[in-house]
Amino acid sequence: MKKNVNSALESAVAFLEDAMKAVLKKDETKIRELVWKASSELEYALFVLSLMINEDEKLTKTRMKLDVNPNYKNDLGAVLVSAQDLTVEAQKLLDKKHFEEAYGRVKAARNYLLRLHEAFEKQRKAKRSKS
Repeated sequence: MKKNVNSALESAVAFLEDAMKAVLKKDETKIRELVWKASSELEYALFVLSLMINEDEKLTKTRMKLDVNPNYKNDLGAVLVSAQDLTVEAQKLLDKKHFEEAYGRVKAARNYLLRLHEAFEKQRKAKRSKS
Protein backbone atom coordinates (compact mmCIF):
# COMPACT_ATOMS: atom_id res chain seq x y z
CA MET A 1 0.00 0.00 0.00
CA LYS A 2 2.84 2.37 0.82
CA LYS A 3 4.13 1.95 -2.73
CA ASN A 4 0.69 2.96 -4.10
CA VAL A 5 0.64 6.11 -1.97
CA ASN A 6 4.18 7.03 -2.95
CA SER A 7 3.36 6.54 -6.62
CA ALA A 8 0.26 8.76 -6.31
CA LEU A 9 2.27 11.46 -4.52
CA GLU A 10 5.00 11.34 -7.17
CA SER A 11 2.36 11.75 -9.88
CA ALA A 12 0.78 14.66 -8.02
CA VAL A 13 4.15 16.41 -7.71
CA ALA A 14 4.76 15.94 -11.45
CA PHE A 15 1.29 17.26 -12.34
CA LEU A 16 1.84 20.29 -10.10
CA GLU A 17 5.22 20.94 -11.73
CA ASP A 18 3.59 20.84 -15.15
CA ALA A 19 0.79 23.11 -13.90
CA MET A 20 3.38 25.68 -12.82
CA LYS A 21 4.86 25.56 -16.33
CA ALA A 22 1.37 26.06 -17.75
CA VAL A 23 0.95 29.12 -15.50
CA LEU A 24 4.04 30.65 -17.10
CA LYS A 25 2.54 29.96 -20.53
CA LYS A 26 -0.85 31.33 -19.35
CA ASP A 27 -2.58 28.17 -20.59
CA GLU A 28 -5.69 28.19 -18.39
CA THR A 29 -7.16 25.01 -19.86
CA LYS A 30 -3.96 23.06 -19.21
CA ILE A 31 -3.68 24.49 -15.68
CA ARG A 32 -7.21 23.33 -14.82
CA GLU A 33 -6.57 19.90 -16.30
CA LEU A 34 -3.31 19.41 -14.41
CA VAL A 35 -4.71 20.69 -11.11
CA TRP A 36 -7.60 18.25 -11.51
CA LYS A 37 -5.18 15.37 -12.16
CA ALA A 38 -3.03 16.31 -9.16
CA SER A 39 -6.16 16.52 -7.00
CA SER A 40 -7.28 13.07 -8.05
CA GLU A 41 -3.87 11.60 -7.18
CA LEU A 42 -3.97 13.29 -3.77
CA GLU A 43 -7.52 12.02 -3.20
CA TYR A 44 -6.35 8.48 -3.94
CA ALA A 45 -3.35 8.90 -1.63
CA LEU A 46 -5.68 10.07 1.15
CA PHE A 47 -7.88 7.04 0.67
CA VAL A 48 -5.00 4.56 0.82
CA LEU A 49 -3.38 6.36 3.76
CA SER A 50 -6.65 6.18 5.66
CA LEU A 51 -6.62 2.41 5.13
CA MET A 52 -3.03 2.20 6.36
CA ILE A 53 -3.74 4.08 9.55
CA ASN A 54 -5.07 1.91 12.34
CA GLU A 55 -8.79 2.25 12.90
CA ASP A 56 -8.02 3.00 16.55
CA GLU A 57 -6.14 6.12 15.54
CA LYS A 58 -8.29 9.16 15.13
CA LEU A 59 -7.53 11.28 12.12
CA THR A 60 -8.93 14.30 13.93
CA LYS A 61 -5.60 14.71 15.70
CA THR A 62 -3.90 15.10 12.33
CA ARG A 63 -6.09 17.93 11.18
CA MET A 64 -3.96 20.60 9.63
CA LYS A 65 -5.86 23.83 9.35
CA LEU A 66 -4.01 25.42 6.48
CA ASP A 67 -6.09 28.11 4.91
CA VAL A 68 -4.86 29.51 1.66
CA ASN A 69 -2.76 32.51 2.53
CA PRO A 70 -4.77 35.63 1.58
CA ASN A 71 -1.67 36.96 -0.20
CA TYR A 72 -1.95 34.00 -2.60
CA LYS A 73 -5.36 34.99 -3.97
CA ASN A 74 -3.88 36.49 -7.11
CA ASP A 75 -0.82 34.26 -7.21
CA LEU A 76 -1.72 30.91 -8.67
CA GLY A 77 1.94 29.89 -8.78
CA ALA A 78 2.35 30.37 -5.02
CA VAL A 79 -0.64 28.12 -4.30
CA LEU A 80 0.72 25.43 -6.62
CA VAL A 81 4.16 25.64 -5.00
CA SER A 82 2.62 25.33 -1.52
CA ALA A 83 0.60 22.29 -2.57
CA GLN A 84 3.69 20.74 -4.12
CA ASP A 85 5.79 21.45 -1.01
CA LEU A 86 3.17 19.81 1.21
CA THR A 87 3.10 16.78 -1.09
CA VAL A 88 6.89 16.44 -0.97
CA GLU A 89 6.77 16.72 2.84
CA ALA A 90 4.16 13.95 2.85
CA GLN A 91 6.47 11.73 0.79
CA LYS A 92 9.26 12.20 3.33
CA LEU A 93 6.90 11.44 6.21
CA LEU A 94 5.63 8.37 4.39
CA ASP A 95 9.21 7.10 4.03
CA LYS A 96 9.61 7.50 7.80
CA LYS A 97 6.29 5.64 8.34
CA HIS A 98 4.67 8.70 9.90
CA PHE A 99 1.38 7.92 8.20
CA GLU A 100 -0.86 10.21 10.26
CA GLU A 101 1.36 13.22 9.64
CA ALA A 102 1.65 12.35 5.95
CA TYR A 103 -2.14 12.16 5.81
CA GLY A 104 -2.37 15.67 7.26
CA ARG A 105 0.04 17.10 4.67
CA VAL A 106 -1.75 15.38 1.78
CA LYS A 107 -5.10 16.61 3.04
CA ALA A 108 -3.80 20.18 3.29
CA ALA A 109 -2.37 20.01 -0.25
CA ARG A 110 -5.63 18.62 -1.54
CA ASN A 111 -7.51 21.45 0.19
CA TYR A 112 -5.33 24.01 -1.58
CA LEU A 113 -6.21 22.42 -4.91
CA LEU A 114 -9.90 22.28 -4.05
CA ARG A 115 -9.81 26.01 -3.45
CA LEU A 116 -8.25 26.43 -6.87
CA HIS A 117 -11.05 24.35 -8.40
CA GLU A 118 -13.58 26.66 -6.75
CA ALA A 119 -11.78 29.72 -8.12
CA PHE A 120 -11.64 28.20 -11.62
CA GLU A 121 -15.37 27.46 -11.48
CA LYS A 122 -16.15 31.04 -10.40
CA GLN A 123 -14.07 32.36 -13.30
CA ARG A 124 -15.82 30.05 -15.74
CA LYS A 125 -19.26 31.16 -14.53
CA ALA A 126 -18.25 34.81 -14.67
CA LYS A 127 -17.08 34.40 -18.28
CA ARG A 128 -20.35 32.69 -19.20
CA SER A 129 -22.48 35.41 -17.64
CA LYS A 130 -20.60 38.08 -19.60
CA SER A 131 -21.29 36.39 -22.92
